[in-house]
Amino acid sequence: AGLGTEGRNGFLLAIEEDNAAGGYLGRKFEPLVRDNQMDQETARKITRDLIDEGVVAIIGPMTSQMALAEEPISRYARRPMIAPTVSTNLLSERDDYFFRVYFTNAQAADLLAAQLREGGKIHRMAVIYDTANRAYTEDWLHIFRDRFKALGGQVVAALPFELSQETLFSEIVAQAVAANPDGVLLLANALDTALLCQHFAKYPTRLERFATGWSYSDDLIRFGGQAVEGLILLQSVDLSAETARFKVFKRAYQQRFNKTPNFPALPAYDATSLLLTALEQPPLHQDLKKKLLSLKNFPGLQTPLSLNSSGDLRNPQIFLARVVNGTFVRVE
Repeated sequence: AGLGTEGRNGFLLAIEEDNAAGGYLGRKFEPLVRDNQMDQETARKITRDLIDEGVVAIIGPMTSQMALAEEPISRYARRPMIAPTVSTNLLSERDDYFFRVYFTNAQAADLLAAQLREGGKIHRMAVIYDTANRAYTEDWLHIFRDRFKALGGQVVAALPFELSQETLFSEIVAQAVAANPDGVLLLANALDTALLCQHFAKYPTRLERFATGWSYSDDLIRFGGQAVEGLILLQSVDLSAETARFKVFKRAYQQRFNKTPNFPALPAYDATSLLLTALEQPPLHQDLKKKLLSLKNFPGLQTPLSLNSSGDLRNPQIFLARVVNGTFVRVE
């Protein structure tokens, strides 16, 4: 829900701003919002329904598992699908209709593995991962384990969980601690990451804890409290940035939704803006896929976006952020 609602808001804001500026050839865009409920059959159905309704493209989905379910349908119908926060490598380097404005798991895992092994501080890692989004988490685990091993590290425990099976976080955390790691990587949403950190806080030995962009939202701070202090996350946006373009977006978002934006709103806004710009590129009747691939150095909210021939970002922004005094602070 954290990914979904913020992504929806970023999408709506971009559409509404474009409509206020005149729309497409004087016509207003109609935004259609559908909830895939993190269910693959529901995801396939709503994708088919949207295509039947005549959409020109789809912004989303927000998770890798749903992307694997929806992508074949958009490819068959030749409708571009631009995902704001999908990072699975299972959709990389393919000639299809799937695009993204986010880094891939391989790019993120490379950075984290290198950071962990720098100076030889972290040698043994445990990984806890949510199998409800296995296209993301298992992909992340496999890539990270290989990269970390190549640099002399070792994943000493890989512990899956799925909330539908009444998993007890206390038991998983106990297993992770028993493996005697130097650190733990949490591949879970913000709420579950917060709860896992609360269980880790019960142990006298404080492990170094790491998480990915999936955990990056206000819910992490709200439900984690002191237990998430010091947690390090991989991220693609800097919510404390003071650039003029981001400040304008932040102000507009606050006025529209009466809250400050969380990270998923930014890539969703960028993805929608990218689509709207491509639609308006001449010649008007050229294939939309070709138009999207032709855009170079598109001015995103925080960094230029340039797609490669398979629809992935050429040089995505990616960095580490740490939770300090209840805020996310970029690690330089």
